[in-house]
Amino acid sequence: MTFDRAAPATVATAAVVARVASLAPARHGAVLPRRVWLVATALALHGCASGPPKPAESSPAGRDAPRKAAPGQHPLAVERDWLRSWFEGTPVTIAQRDDGPLNVEVPLAFSFAPRRSTVKPALAAVLDKLAESLRRTGALLPGLAAPPDPAGPPALALQRAGALRAHLLSRGVSVAQLGTPAVAQAATVQLRAELPAL
Repeated sequence: MTFDRAAPATVATAAVVARVASLAPARHGAVLPRRVWLVATALALHGCASGPPKPAESSPAGRDAPRKAAPGQHPLAVERDWLRSWFEGTPVTIAQRDDGPLNVEVPLAFSFAPRRSTVKPALAAVLDKLAESLRRTGALLPGLAAPPDPAGPPALALQRAGALRAHLLSRGVSVAQLGTPAVAQAATVQLRAELPAL
């Protein structure tokens, strides 16, 4: 059971009312004076109206920024885990094989409206976190592909991929980090991040 700030005020109010009632002269049919009831009621209402305290706005542990890579750990593995913590339980797929590139896929239904190339909010959230990761690591994003609508023209897919690129640029990712927009072969937005060759 949890208690909020209102509970102690309400308990205290009840205690005051009980104490005042015990001190009042016992008269047949007597009631507490009107002022005492007004004060007690005002205190009780204040305790009820104040509601529970609001929790401080913060990210769950581990989400603010990924931890540093452990010795021998691939830096993109750390970013993979960090991105997964943000999108766990969603249809976003974040995968990496061994020390290879980091692949992110977002289903078309969450990425673009039919016949449109405007980025939907769900995809924007993924792109924002990916942009944060790219800025932090300096990784490249050579794979930047978007699908057309089912049986739709490839030109729409290229417009959508261009919208992905524009969104990442607007979030501070360098032009040099981004590849050429392409048409995705599956019904998902496909993003591939890799570290630059040394």
